[in-house]
Amino acid sequence: MTSDYSKIKEENEKLKQELERVRYEKDKYKKMFDVSADALSIIDLESGRFIECNRSAIDMHGVESKENFLNLRPSDLSPTFQPNGQRSEALAGEKIHQAVSKGPQLFEWVHSKLDGSTFPCLVSLTAIQVGNKYHVLAIGRDISMLSDAQKQLEDAHVEAQSFKKAYLREKEKFEKFVNLAPVGIVINEFDTGKFVYVNKEFSKFTGYKVGELNSMDYWQLTPKKYEAEEAEQLASLTTKKRYGPYKKEYIHNQGHKFPVLLSGIKIEDEDGKEYIWSVAQDITEQQTIESDLRNAKQLAESSSKARSQFLSNMSHEIRTPINGILGTLQILQRDISENQHSRLIGNAIFSAKSLLRIINDILDYSKIDANQLELETVELALDNIIESVVSDFLPVAHNKDITIKTVFAQNMANRWLSDPVRLRQILINLVSNAVKFTDTGSVTIKVSEASNEAQNGIIIAVSDTGIGMSEHALSQLFERFTQADTSITRRFGGSGLGMSITHNLVTLMGGYIRVASSEGNGTKFLVYLPIEKAATQVSYRHDEGLAFETPNLAGKCILVAEDNMINQEIVKSMLEKTNADLHFAENGRVAVDMFNKVAPDIVLMDIQMPVMDGKQAFHLIREIDAVVPIVATTANVMTEDVKEYQALGFSGYLSKPFDLSSFYRYLDEKLNN
Repeated sequence: MTSDYSKIKEENEKLKQELERVRYEKDKYKKMFDVSADALSIIDLESGRFIECNRSAIDMHGVESKENFLNLRPSDLSPTFQPNGQRSEALAGEKIHQAVSKGPQLFEWVHSKLDGSTFPCLVSLTAIQVGNKYHVLAIGRDISMLSDAQKQLEDAHVEAQSFKKAYLREKEKFEKFVNLAPVGIVINEFDTGKFVYVNKEFSKFTGYKVGELNSMDYWQLTPKKYEAEEAEQLASLTTKKRYGPYKKEYIHNQGHKFPVLLSGIKIEDEDGKEYIWSVAQDITEQQTIESDLRNAKQLAESSSKARSQFLSNMSHEIRTPINGILGTLQILQRDISENQHSRLIGNAIFSAKSLLRIINDILDYSKIDANQLELETVELALDNIIESVVSDFLPVAHNKDITIKTVFAQNMANRWLSDPVRLRQILINLVSNAVKFTDTGSVTIKVSEASNEAQNGIIIAVSDTGIGMSEHALSQLFERFTQADTSITRRFGGSGLGMSITHNLVTLMGGYIRVASSEGNGTKFLVYLPIEKAATQVSYRHDEGLAFETPNLAGKCILVAEDNMINQEIVKSMLEKTNADLHFAENGRVAVDMFNKVAPDIVLMDIQMPVMDGKQAFHLIREIDAVVPIVATTANVMTEDVKEYQALGFSGYLSKPFDLSSFYRYLDEKLNN
């Protein structure tokens, strides 16, 4: 009898110990389940409902409680449609079926919260059998919140403290959940650093087997150079009970080092023993991508800078000889009265200006392509701009025996606020096209105000009686480098950039451009620009941009700093009839010395010169005199160049080649007004 009692007592003691072990195992794996930074849930295949979830799943979907979550179906946590257009409910069913029939499924999914907001998620589905029932283990990871692993762990730990009950079969289920996580999950003893638990992902990227890691500590994976930083992270665990996110390197089983991102918290078990629960990510691929992106950005910036420098240099080198050609022709036109010679020179000037427009188109194309084209807003006289454009095309129009008409609406305002350079460029391209493609008849420019509830600004209509366009040509009109066909290019010429640039300029200014045309019946362009009227209005002058009489600059001293002898001769010829006192310097050093001797009323300063450039000379002259106007006269016309001259304090800027009338007007305003 006593022997039987002893056996029963012994069996009870064994059963009690086994129950304690089961409780420990159950508690450990339940904590691991709920502490996971990823959203873990179980779907019952028979009912199609959730039967289990962790805190991360509840928080990720914005559900109030676990009870509410378990009353939901998977379809309640997804939008009606996925990005590929498929219905979420049908596609989710396919994924679950594949998990059962083909094995674990890993894919991206768009989930939704109860408030209707959506977020991207990485989902893993695995079919498991628990007893005689089949379930699907779902692991979800919010891709937009990967960097928030720290908070997920803290939330998971808090929730783990309240999770008290489970059953024995959960051990296998939790192990599957944790091992399916796409990040390393580890538990270390706080005092020794010894690994207590590692999941398969951590084993995979360190190269060690799980059994090997369980006999190691994290110091064996950490290079010695991180000892000081490790001490800081351990101090953070002591004072704040958490650490990270923290980047360092691990030593792989094969001996090489690789980068990892770590974060974690310190917890105590029921016996007061302290552990570090960590999430570890191998960030090798991420750092490689970041490095590639940095290199690509540097290469793109370098290429863009090189392209801008090349275009700037080419513009300067081309404009310098054009200045000589166009300047000489304008002087001859001014001084020759014989009609035939004057007409020939007019044609030559038109050709030189056409070449200059092509150069400007190429520069603007580059700026538009790089999103670097900027607008300015100043007061302008609309009639003057239009008449100056018309005057440019009168020689070729006369040669073709066509007329150019300008019609302004009655009582039309004349002063407006806009970018005069870009407005003139739009008009030049429209009138150039009209004159180019018209052999007989006329080109008409009509200008009116747009003034109603929907629109305020100006409307410019340019129509011609030319060859017109086919529907196919109209469809390609605003594409770069495109003309109707090769025969058009051979007959009329052109780069194929003008209308594309015009379309971009109109759009940049907030307006629109429309076109109507048919073959043989001419073309009509209509441009709307939403610009504002100036505060004060003056009557139409019809003079700015047209021929400006030689100003009388008697008694005025002009110092010209210019290293190019041809350009010196051009400026001298342009200004000799103004009666101004002219002095020339071949470089910046000579210009500074001459400034002290002649005390000029204005300095025309070239920028690129030998010995001393124009910018250095500007600073030295400003130390002598802070008032006298110093005007940058250069073939550097890139936006960044002009901004630099303005920032340096130049009194103005004149681009080469000089337009004689504009040059006269500028000097007259500076010296006589």
